[in-house]
Amino acid sequence: MKVFFVLSFLVLAGTANVKGQYAISGIVRDAAELPLAGANVFIKGQFDGAATDAEGRFQFETALNGEQVLVATFLGYEMQEKRITIDQALTQANFELRVTPGKIGDVIITAGLFEAGDQKKSITLNPLDIVTTPSAEGDIYGALMALPGTAVVGEDGRLFVRGGDGYESKTFVDGLLSKKPYSSSMPDLPSRGRFSPFLFTGTTFSTGGYSAEYGQALSSALILNTNSFPEKTQTELSFLSVGQGINQTFRDSNSSLSVGANYFNLGPYYRLVPQKNEINLPPRELALTMSARQLLKNQHMVKVFSTFSRSQFGLDFPNTTRPGTMAKLSIDNRNSYTNVTHSGELKSGWFIKSGMALTVDDNRLDLQYFKVDELNQNLQGKISARKQLSGGLKLVMGIEETLNRFRQDYYETETGFSNQSQFHDLGSALFSEMEWQPLGRVATRVGLRGEHSSLLDKSQWALRLSAAYKLSAYGQVSAAYGNFYQTPEEPLLRFTSRLDFEQANHYILNYQWERNNRVVRLETYLKDYSSLVVYNKEEFWNPEYYNNSGSGYSKGFELFYRDQQSIRFLDFWVSYSYLESERKYRDYPEKATPPFAPTHSFSFVGKYWLNAITTQLGLSTTIASGRPYHNPNKAGFMNSFTPNYSNVSINCSHLRTIWGKSTIIYFSVSNVLGRQNVFGHRYADQPDSNGVYQGYPVTPEASRFYLAGIFVTI
Repeated sequence: MKVFFVLSFLVLAGTANVKGQYAISGIVRDAAELPLAGANVFIKGQFDGAATDAEGRFQFETALNGEQVLVATFLGYEMQEKRITIDQALTQANFELRVTPGKIGDVIITAGLFEAGDQKKSITLNPLDIVTTPSAEGDIYGALMALPGTAVVGEDGRLFVRGGDGYESKTFVDGLLSKKPYSSSMPDLPSRGRFSPFLFTGTTFSTGGYSAEYGQALSSALILNTNSFPEKTQTELSFLSVGQGINQTFRDSNSSLSVGANYFNLGPYYRLVPQKNEINLPPRELALTMSARQLLKNQHMVKVFSTFSRSQFGLDFPNTTRPGTMAKLSIDNRNSYTNVTHSGELKSGWFIKSGMALTVDDNRLDLQYFKVDELNQNLQGKISARKQLSGGLKLVMGIEETLNRFRQDYYETETGFSNQSQFHDLGSALFSEMEWQPLGRVATRVGLRGEHSSLLDKSQWALRLSAAYKLSAYGQVSAAYGNFYQTPEEPLLRFTSRLDFEQANHYILNYQWERNNRVVRLETYLKDYSSLVVYNKEEFWNPEYYNNSGSGYSKGFELFYRDQQSIRFLDFWVSYSYLESERKYRDYPEKATPPFAPTHSFSFVGKYWLNAITTQLGLSTTIASGRPYHNPNKAGFMNSFTPNYSNVSINCSHLRTIWGKSTIIYFSVSNVLGRQNVFGHRYADQPDSNGVYQGYPVTPEASRFYLAGIFVTI
């Protein structure tokens, strides 16, 4: 389905401060007296506080009075506390934060902020960055496709990173795996992320060389951290051209609860905007969300995050087994995800975090001539401990257990043939990582991760190394090496478990420069694949043909530049990726460039704020070279290329007050120029009487997508 989201925009409307008796305001600057946008200022031990705006200013209200301690924090800077006395209507307090000595890390990108931090080789997006990127259509994964290292695969929708397949990228929520983070979709129709961007304080996306704390991902890790406490008790309503939603938030001093319901139905929209294929069941979804927070003694925190959705979709699809005919396809998906975590600091100085996450996904696919029902249940438990030791040492260690159950029921309607395959796998892991800054300009990280699969009856140790050297006050160079292992996908394991872990080794060299809200980032890398699963296409069901003899590589370089300074009220970034990739895996007869690896990718994202009319205009452009595909009518393998890809999208967000209520009016158009992008070709399974394989191009259901909405906060 093309749209499930945008209720997330409601958070923009919740900018009013919590009402109280006393107001606290001020400015947060750095040592050069430049404003720090996005710094957090709060009363110590309480939840009253605010983040600074683009000019470093903050203001919030509180019911507290008397002597209090005000705290200012900003990633990459030393925390500062200031004792204040609240005894009047307005209390002023200004901060000057200093850079943490020797603090070294890669660029972190947030809504109004570039800074150095400890997420090595990571890029962080603020929720507003995601929602206001026009081509993303409010999808976390869509926004990441505007960053270097990613590829737009329009017929799929998952993350494809640096020549890696979609299954090689994993999503973690509060440190725990989300097994099915994408919505279910039809063939050649893109999926979307299941989670609203505004459920999270930030989005950390690692394109390689990530921490030993995370595993089972050959290419990348998307790390999502859920929000802490909401600002206040409020009701949020959304009225979209594709559905409606309501979210109710309750908050007191030590706890909060948010519950929401969204219903989407694209039937009316499809009557106005015709689609390429005949839609016999327009996409519809009911999504429920619950998020609870409880503050315990000694600042310990318990979080509960849970989602449930049911979606249905049906259409007529070209039948490749019977050329010239259409098959009726339908999908019925039920998905739930529950995440419970506890975190807090012990008296010994150790910070402990533990939690469990459960994913249940029931996907029922009816392809007219056969039916497939897949049930995937994934339960993960994890505990980690962190401590800052003397001498600039930081130690992290932990363990995790993951139980993965899979069952597939297959039934052919014409022959009555049926088959059931099922298995379960208990994955065990332990990890340890040490960060050390022996000198002010040098930072190092050494990690080790051990993994075992009960189904494969295999164990592996993975080494992760990274280091950074600060060349100047504004530039640094960093490098990383790591081993990454992943259990083969469920569709492969249903035929045989006599397989090994797939493997990729990462080599990364990075340079970044940052000054005055401008960032330049250059990175080059090599991924060396081994032990990839291969099988015989003609007898894909025969376990005797399955083995781990596949291999491959991906190499390239990337450029990223973001500027929030040169033109007032304009925030823009550009990214470019060059990629060379070949692999022999799955049913490939030889090593070849896969269809998800374009050689060149370029993106531009620009957002301009019109202060006089409280409106933001957004524009994004993505251009990519053609992707390879296999044409059975020509000699060779992966012997053809699609035309170059191009997409220009725009959006507009207008903030105003209607009848005393904060309101947002939103409109967007994707692919505004109507470019007829081709994602590949599908061909008949058998040639016709002339020996020709009949085929057709894979294109979007419609050349453009329009979205309008009104969001109200009560």
